[in-house]
Amino acid sequence: MKKIFFLVIFFLTNVYLTTAQATFESGYFINENQEKIDCLIKNERWLFSPNEVFYKTTEGSEIKSFTVKNCKEFQIGDGGVYKRVNAKFPITQSQLKKREKTPEPEMVQLEVFVQTVVKGQASLYWYVDNNGIVYLYSKGDGPIVPLVYKKYVLENLKVKENNKYKKQLIEDFECGNNLIVQKTTYKRKSLISYFKYLNTCSNEPNFVVYKRGTKQKANFLITFKIWAGLEQNRYAARMRNSEEFFEFENVVSPKFGGELEAFFPYFGYKEVSLFLSGQFSKTDNSFVFPDTNAGPVSLNADFSIFELQVGGRFYLNLGSKSSIFAETALALDFFGNSILTETRIVRNFLDEGRMETNEVGSSFDNRVGISFGLGYSYNKRFYIRAAIRANQNVISFSDRLSRLSLSLGYALWE
Repeated sequence: MKKIFFLVIFFLTNVYLTTAQATFESGYFINENQEKIDCLIKNERWLFSPNEVFYKTTEGSEIKSFTVKNCKEFQIGDGGVYKRVNAKFPITQSQLKKREKTPEPEMVQLEVFVQTVVKGQASLYWYVDNNGIVYLYSKGDGPIVPLVYKKYVLENLKVKENNKYKKQLIEDFECGNNLIVQKTTYKRKSLISYFKYLNTCSNEPNFVVYKRGTKQKANFLITFKIWAGLEQNRYAARMRNSEEFFEFENVVSPKFGGELEAFFPYFGYKEVSLFLSGQFSKTDNSFVFPDTNAGPVSLNADFSIFELQVGGRFYLNLGSKSSIFAETALALDFFGNSILTETRIVRNFLDEGRMETNEVGSSFDNRVGISFGLGYSYNKRFYIRAAIRANQNVISFSDRLSRLSLSLGYALWE
């Protein structure tokens, strides 16, 4: 098991060294002279709309960059096209960070990249900064215009909404059915449904809805995953009145459990997370001491462990779907059905010997310690992880328990 653990570490290190630079993907950008330049663009899956974008013309060429000042639009892979917009944007304060009492939002002139969400006769875009999300729209080849929306507070602290965006859509589109638009909220899913309706009603059969990148979800996300694998328990103890430690037989046993993991966008979406996990394992270790004056002696440690972990995990993206991660956690072990017994053959003048079994220790103390792990994730759905639980004391007299585990995980949703 120890060899497997180090082989996993070796594998992850090599994966990182060979793929850590694989962040550039095929794309293009259009410069100020209307020239379309095919290139490799660094896909950072931005949470906020990008200010500077890095690219290179070939795999081995120099890395350069463009900004909204010298680029009109760009696209990475088959993701939504980013377009340059110069317009007055509403400061939405959608989270009511400021309890503003005026229904009209403050308008600020911005020149920024906005990303296409729906492309067609009726196109939808979005822009994200630290004030929140602003959705925009265009009709045909017309200008891209922000959809105006704001939450505000009345004197009695009742929250109201300025839904001017609904009036904009009704006035600009012949199919802007006010019954349908009244049910449309200022949220991505709801607006996408409405723009699908607008394009269908406008006889635009070839409209496109772009999927959102995982890193662009503005709220934190909680996933649940199940783990199953093998754990090697290395237990060592010393007998009473002895200074020598004796290694028990290494035992590999199954380990399984579940985990809740929460990602927080403002710390780098799907790069930093907190997790709470519970895992169960059971083992039975034994050791036979050399012959003593009292005869051969064997010790047997039989215990089950429920381990509760609270920790953090950091992901390093290797590409659009692959990542490696490192984790550390505070681990609390609950020992159950745990007992350490000593068996010896007692010899006397009357018989050749009889076997005597004594309980040396029981009711293993619950222990707190630190766990470390390294792993690989594919598409934030499939996981493989190698973890180590450092030396810990288990029972009253001097002993130590180390555990190495290799587990496979599966996220029920991502």
